[in-house]
This record gives sequence, structure tokens and C-alpha cells, in this order.
Amino acid sequence: MSNRFLSASTVIESLRDNGYNNTAYALAELIDNSLQAKATRVEVGFIEKQIAKKKNYTVSEISLWDNGNGMDAETLRVAMQFGGGTHRNDSSGMGKFGMGLPNSSISQCKRVEVWSWQSGGEPHYTYLDVDEMKEGVLEEVPMAVISQIPTKYEKAFFNKRPDSGTLVIWSKLDRLSWKTGKSIYRHCEHLVGRMYRNFICNDNIKIDSITYRQSSDDCLDVYDKDTFKANDPMYLKKNTSFPELPGNYKNEAFFEMMDEEVVSVEYIDEAGVPKRADVVITTSMVKKNIADKILKNTRSNLGSTSWGKHCKKNVGVSIVRANRELVLRDSFLTSALRESKGRFIGIEVSFTPSLDSVFGVTNNKQDAVKLIPYDMNSISSQAGFDSEQEYLRDLEENSDSLLQVLKVVSVIKKQVSALTKSLGIIKVEGKGVKVTGEAKTVAEGAASKATQGSAHREMHGHQTDTLKEELNKDDVVEHLKKSGGMSQVEAEEKAERLILTGNRFLIEDVARDSEAFFDVSTSKGLTLVLFNTNHVFYKKLLNKLDDDELEVMQTTIAGFARVMNETSDEKRLNYLNSIRREWGRVISEFLEDPSDDDLDDF
Repeated sequence: MSNRFLSASTVIESLRDNGYNNTAYALAELIDNSLQAKATRVEVGFIEKQIAKKKNYTVSEISLWDNGNGMDAETLRVAMQFGGGTHRNDSSGMGKFGMGLPNSSISQCKRVEVWSWQSGGEPHYTYLDVDEMKEGVLEEVPMAVISQIPTKYEKAFFNKRPDSGTLVIWSKLDRLSWKTGKSIYRHCEHLVGRMYRNFICNDNIKIDSITYRQSSDDCLDVYDKDTFKANDPMYLKKNTSFPELPGNYKNEAFFEMMDEEVVSVEYIDEAGVPKRADVVITTSMVKKNIADKILKNTRSNLGSTSWGKHCKKNVGVSIVRANRELVLRDSFLTSALRESKGRFIGIEVSFTPSLDSVFGVTNNKQDAVKLIPYDMNSISSQAGFDSEQEYLRDLEENSDSLLQVLKVVSVIKKQVSALTKSLGIIKVEGKGVKVTGEAKTVAEGAASKATQGSAHREMHGHQTDTLKEELNKDDVVEHLKKSGGMSQVEAEEKAERLILTGNRFLIEDVARDSEAFFDVSTSKGLTLVLFNTNHVFYKKLLNKLDDDELEVMQTTIAGFARVMNETSDEKRLNYLNSIRREWGRVISEFLEDPSDDDLDDF
């Protein structure tokens, strides 16, 4: 019977459960290492393999390579140790805890292999394997040895291998949050883009996501490719994932900076020496002129537009360490503010790694657990003090670092209050905002109802591709010219209007030589519904309805178009199209006056 102080099996499983929220956060640890190594290029690869006897592909391996400084044999071996690493005394760099590479890796897989090379030299290689560690076969990190990168990776990843860099391969994947390369990217893109927004926007690094499919044992083919775009919750940066603003605002930032306050924080360094470091708190808010412009040209509130929906994903205080976001914390906002106007303000708290112990930065760099909105009355009474002032004096007398945290929290709360008051002058969520400028048409009202109805169906499992991507002006213009017969100028005007309102349906009246009383075409996220003004149904009914009745009828036909959008089976879609045309023909026969035919014959 073994009398080891620690059980390898229990310890390894505990390390595997060490708090990574999902695959995106685990991958972020590897990207952190790349940035620390001065990489300017990172590629995250998802290698899919077809399941036996099934058509579905699932991710069997995940790769990450960079063009950073690389590691020599000894550094590589240390980097694979739990608590190893060489950046513990770096007060400004991103890596510090020495847990990132091994911990993040085994949180997702049972085997991680690493090749690293420097100055055009040969790659050094080592690995960790959870099964071998639990069985006691692998009790220390294997010596890093010179080993060539396997051919299938070498050929797939590099046109020319960088002069220096690192390649990490995760295999024996058993804890992935998502199963396909595309789904992992979709779940990661918003988070990774936000985490590394400062590096991406400043062109410090380019992060690509590539899905490979394994066609044979030694061949990987590129199946899909995406690049992570910056996602700025402050909405002050340009060239991000934020949808392009309309008209003359397309080159502007959506928010404007409101304030920047610096708080000096005391801390004790590794040598026990008292020091100070600055915490920068920056705030921003939606620009009133842009908000007003959008509100004047949409029937719905600002939150229902594509811009508002993007902002909804970025509600909270962005806590940033070493230029990289740790967490977006919404608990500093009231529940009412989170659910409504909170999306139209931005707050960023930025500090250096020297303050990690003050703010309680976790070793997986997912949180600063001490930087939360404390209730002073509650915590002082819980600590046994009669007043907040008495409690604060005690913290100061004992040089408790919580006092420094409370200084920062106080400023954050003050800034949230100031932003909330400033936001009150903009009716960002006010339905019933007086409409001025271009008048809304009945068709736009029906299109808005159809768009909202489609979003509701998407939420309840009736999935299509029509709402997944933001509308692209060039794609919309091409669709309107081709299927709607519009001129370039008219199509551009309609496209700008669609992007402004956020509608995914466009309802138009056109003269058509067709037996159908309406036509439907869907492309690139836009559904075009065309009512045939030459049809007897239009002449005898649609043309005589009042606005409310017409909106109901147009919304009803848009509902038929949605049914067609949800139809993935080509035979059924053809059947629905034939029903649409035959229905129009029968309506003509029922509604037309027989004497009309006689006159035509005469």
C-alpha cells in the first residue's frame, strides 16, 4: 500500500477542476503566453475528425502556434510544471503565476504536447499526459528533447515556419465546452475579442481561428477560417466587431469618453517594501447626436437595433489587468440599469500585475475577486463595528489592503452614478420617442414586427441562418438590385435604411408579370417580400386597406416568408413555392369579373 503524502490521481483531478469557465478562457491562457513571448501572430486551430459511421465532424485536437520568442529546452520543461514559469517577478507582464500552460491544458484535455524553437534552431519537445500521471508512469515533466514537428502539422500550419515560436497540441479532449470548430469560435469570438481588444486594435497581435478537417492520417485541410476582431465594451475604438454606424457616422466611435480618474493604491511588493501604483478608471457614454439620429429613424428603441443588441453583450465594469480584460462585472450596476440603459455606458478599471494581491487576481486570470461592490454598512456591522468610519479606521491602523480596494470601489460607484444621471438626457430606451425626419411607412412597421417575430422564433428553437449575421450593405444592395429590380441609388438608400432600423424584412410594392400575388427571396440575412401591384388581389383588396389593416396583411404574408426561411428541405421549399404561385392563380380566377375576360376577348 502506498504511503505517499499526496494521491496523484486525486491531485490531478483537482487540478483539472481548477476553475476555467469554458474553453475560451482556457485558450486565453495560451494566448497570454504568446503575448508574453512578444508574438505578433497567433493561430488557434480546431482539427476536426469524422466520427466513425457518421457524417458529423467533431474536434479531435486543438492547436495553438505563435511566432513569439520560443523557449530553450530548460525553459520549456519549467513552463510545463505546475507553478513553474519564468515570469513570477515580472510586475508588468501578463504571465506571473506559472500555472497557465499546464493548468489550462488539462482543464480541457488529457494530453498536451509542446514544441518550441528559437533563432531558426530545431524544435524542442515535451509533453504531459493525465492518464500516465494518474497511473504513476509519469511523475515528472519529461526532459525536453529535439524533435521534429509531425508532418501533418508542419504542412498545414506553416508556409514557412517562423524563425522562433511555440506549438501546443491538445489531444484526448474530454472536457470541451463545444464540439465543432465553428461553434467554439462563435462562443469564443466575443470574449476573446474583448479580452485582447487593446492588443488587436493596436496591431500588437493578430489572432486567427482555423478549422481543419483530417482527410487522412498525415493530411489536414483548411475547412474554415476567421480572424478575431476587437470587441470594445467602451465603444471608443474603431475597426472592431461593432456594426457600422449609418450615414455620416460610419467612421465615428459610438461612445465618447466622459471621465478618467486615477486612484493611487498602496501595496507591499515581493520584498516587503511599501509601494504605490495607479489604478485608472475610465468612463464613456453613447453620443447623444448619434442616439438621437437613430431614434428619429426607427420605430423601436435604441436597444432593439443591431447597435443596441451588440452593446447588450457588454454590460458591466470591465476589469483590465496588464491591458488584458479579466472579467466584465455587472454587479456594480443596479438591476434596472443592467436591464435597460446600462448597455449605453462604459466603465473600465485598469491596473498592473503589481496589484494582483490587493485585488485578489486568481491564478487563472479570470477574475479579481476582491474588486466587487461592497455594501459598507453590511461589512462593517458584520465585522462587529458600530459605524463605517470606525471600521475604516481599523483597516487603516492594521494596514489592511481592503482599504485600498474600498477606495477604488468608491470611485467606481461614484462614476456609475454620474453616468446614470448623464444618460437621463438621452431617451435611449423610450418607446414612443417623437418621430421626426423621414416618416415611417406601413411596410416598415410590418417588417419590424416580422423581424421581432423571427427573433422570438429563433429563441424558441426554430433556427435559420437569416438572423445570425449582421446585414452587409454591399450584399443587401446586390440582393435588392437582382431580386427587387432596383437601381443602384435606390438599392443603396434602402440598404442604409435597413441597417439603420435593424429590420431583416423589406416589404415593397412592384408591378410584376406573375400569377403570384407576392414573391419572396432571401439572401445574406435579408428577406425581400414583393407584392404584385398587377394582381387582382392587390387591386381589389390591398390597395383599399387602411394603414392598420394593411400592416396586418403585410405582416401575415411576411409570416409565410418566415415559414419558407425555416424550410431546409429543398423538396418542401419547392412545394411551398408552388403553393404560393397556385394560390395566386386561384385567387385571380375567384376574384376577377368574368365580364372582364369577355371584354378582353372582344
